Amino acid sequence: MTESLLYILGILIVALGIGFSIGWHELGHLIPAKLFGVKVPQYMIGFGPKVFSKKIGETEYGVKLIPLGGYISMIGMYPPAKPGKPVKTGFFWDMITAARDAHSQYVEPGDENRKFYQLPVWKRMIIMFGGPFMNLILGTVLITVALSGIGVQQASTTIATVSACVPASAQTSCSPSDPASPALVAGLKPGEKILQINGSPVSNWSSSANLLVGGKSNTLVVASQSGQQREVSLTPVLAQRPLVQGGAVKLDSKGNPILIAKPVIGIILATETRPLSVGESLAASGQSVVQVGQMIFQLPQQVAAVGQSTFGGSVRKADGPVSVIGIGQIAGEVASNTKATFVEKLQSEIGILASLNFALFAFNMLPLLPLDGGHVAGGVYEAIKKGLFRLFRKPNPGPADTALLMPLTWVVFIAMMAMSALIIIADLVNPIAI
Repeated sequence: MTESLLYILGILIVALGIGFSIGWHELGHLIPAKLFGVKVPQYMIGFGPKVFSKKIGETEYGVKLIPLGGYISMIGMYPPAKPGKPVKTGFFWDMITAARDAHSQYVEPGDENRKFYQLPVWKRMIIMFGGPFMNLILGTVLITVALSGIGVQQASTTIATVSACVPASAQTSCSPSDPASPALVAGLKPGEKILQINGSPVSNWSSSANLLVGGKSNTLVVASQSGQQREVSLTPVLAQRPLVQGGAVKLDSKGNPILIAKPVIGIILATETRPLSVGESLAASGQSVVQVGQMIFQLPQQVAAVGQSTFGGSVRKADGPVSVIGIGQIAGEVASNTKATFVEKLQSEIGILASLNFALFAFNMLPLLPLDGGHVAGGVYEAIKKGLFRLFRKPNPGPADTALLMPLTWVVFIAMMAMSALIIIADLVNPIAI
């Protein structure tokens, strides 16, 4: 019963976090839009029927039933058709006309110069970039809280166990042919703390293990649990061990760990929680954004793999795309894990929300309408076009008519909905196992 309640609690926490992340994203659009004088009739979290709303000033703030995003509406999002051109009809032309006329019912006397398309290009780009930027900021803050405020589990400098031998592989036990453990031969004992290696102070093992020299006598200074220090000499054995970079085991093209010769002394260290520096957390945030970006650029293959695993009966990859349902499932599993401490659960939940915000940033920056990156790309195109017209002393061409891209926007939207539906189905019938 307790596990079920914790599972539900984990889902609720992340659901609230997702709602906050969406609202925070839309604030990134709303604040600069209002600062630049654009009329914003609506600020909504979610889509579909309204759950509740309240009008403050000229803007209606509300929440809708389907929590798959949010939006703000701005009058004059697209420029009007150029005068003198014949009015065309048809499915796509009607779509373009509807985009131009969207939110026109909110235009009142005095709003003639408060339309989005009338702003300078740089102001429009700030408004559209503001949403993804807010997700980037929130993701970075959450990662910093998780890594610098709470810390990460890593090997300490305190000996937990002294091995009897040095196995040929880290995953195997001792065999008669394995060399004796240098630590056992030297008389190291569990509970002792390594203070120095070859005269260099040891603050943490991850940055100090490379002080060991294989095949040669090394001098260690250790302290007992009572604080008494002593000096120990031992000769590390060179053994094949996985290559670790950035806290992760490096894999080859076949998915197998890359092995390198490392000096091994035959000890197992106790773990400790060490807060990272703010600089290390910022570096981790940058690495997370890069990883999310790489996954997004491989999204067609990733989605195809999800479909193949779901309908083909194979195991689903843990590093593939998930929907909000999948995120909730993972959050529930983390919260109900009886082997994890409260702090570990909290850190994992924060990490989930941080990853979500990095995904929102990277995905929304794709240069495709209706995504924010599509509007930013339109601004870049307009700036270049106006620059070229000035260079060749031609009249100002006016704002870029991105409404003409509505047919392509429609195709992108349908593709996004189909992709979302497939991933949601996968999360329901073939969830990621953690």
